[in-house]
Amino acid sequence: MAAMEQWQSGAKGLSRRAVLLSTVGVPALLGAPPKGTILPPDLTRYDDPSTEFQVVRLTSAAYSSHLPACPGRAISRHSQFAVVASDRTAEMQLHWLDLKSGQNRVLAPIGYPRAFTLSTDDRTIYFRDEHSLAALPLTGTPRVVRLWEPAPGAEPVSLCASEDGTSLWFAEKAGGTATLLKLRLLPKAKPEVVVKSAEIRQPIPNPRRALVLWLSSGDTLWLGEHDGANQRRVETPAGRVLQAAWNPDGQSVLYLHETADRVATLREQDVDSRADRLVAKTSQYACFARNADATVFAGASRSKAGPYVLLMLRVTRRELALCEHRSSEAAASGLAFSPDSRRLVFEGDKEGKPVVYSVKLDRLVEETES
Repeated sequence: MAAMEQWQSGAKGLSRRAVLLSTVGVPALLGAPPKGTILPPDLTRYDDPSTEFQVVRLTSAAYSSHLPACPGRAISRHSQFAVVASDRTAEMQLHWLDLKSGQNRVLAPIGYPRAFTLSTDDRTIYFRDEHSLAALPLTGTPRVVRLWEPAPGAEPVSLCASEDGTSLWFAEKAGGTATLLKLRLLPKAKPEVVVKSAEIRQPIPNPRRALVLWLSSGDTLWLGEHDGANQRRVETPAGRVLQAAWNPDGQSVLYLHETADRVATLREQDVDSRADRLVAKTSQYACFARNADATVFAGASRSKAGPYVLLMLRVTRRELALCEHRSSEAAASGLAFSPDSRRLVFEGDKEGKPVVYSVKLDRLVEETES
């Protein structure tokens, strides 16, 4: 039986009293509970006061919980579970979280709360602990595997698994220099240096071509080949690039652009022809996410009068307010669609500590293949 099924069946076999006895007081008296400990649900539902859409609070404001840094992946393909980093157990650890029941299971300590990603096949979590880049398989017997030991002082920027599952892309920063690395997921493989720069953020490998995209100094957008060859700055209109993503076919780049007078728009540029066009004007998005086929976008507005998470249909360019994003900084909302487009998750700190929220989209967005 797969580890996920074992965890789920194990949780069902425990009484509420047994679960509570196994967890209450553990952080205070014995330190963080061991890997595999089942924790009682902290899931609650409420209707957003502005839109009346139902929002699910997946974690409690009594502790801090985090989604991975963009473009890391947190939700399984069929929206069955999510992976979050949380200090609920007094130590920052990865948790497997059932999106229906709210039950979660302690997985492993993590050194950097946003440096993790779920693999595209849902079978592995890649993350940075205190000393190494590691992998935790979620099938068979869960056991942390050390993949690589970074240089002392190197801090992770983000992690991203390639869509075909053959490589792991990540950026590290040390001594004022950022390095983009690619690790082939083969036995005894060592990371390959792709790019070195003063700043590298949100590196994303192309889903169809041997290209990689990243943000750099001055909020500029760059791309290059997998070996670092043919690097070039993407020629965007005057202003800043706040965030970028590949179109699913890999032939163009979608990006959130801000002009000097702070007008935020979604734009798209073809890789080969370099033709650049407006996708849609936005209600002052600070960050965005696309669904699996890029027919729907989500954005977190930085407007003080309307601090909403909004859905936008690409074909009509019309927006629908889902709920308040509940973040003191809209850009830190970490919006992410599930691979099947049936759920949106985001992070907010308006309740005191970072909390992970979820909104079901099954009545609003057509399901995509996952």
